[in-house]
Amino acid sequence: MNAIEKGTHSLRRANRSWNIELPFDYLNRKSKKMGPRGVLTKEKDVAMIAWILTMQECGLSIALQQLKMKVIE
Repeated sequence: MNAIEKGTHSLRRANRSWNIELPFDYLNRKSKKMGPRGVLTKEKDVAMIAWILTMQECGLSIALQQLKMKVIE
């Protein structure tokens, strides 16, 4: 821990040198996103979520076809 705090060793180097387990969140932080890119921009995605929540508050269900049409729109 002293070597990490002093900056002489990184977390990964300490792991290799002294066989210290890396925290789970540290391992996941470095990973890249998997899967296809999104279809909608961030703004359109937020608008889509707002529409879905509005429909939910009104007690209306959304069929898959309706959702697809809304994305195309």
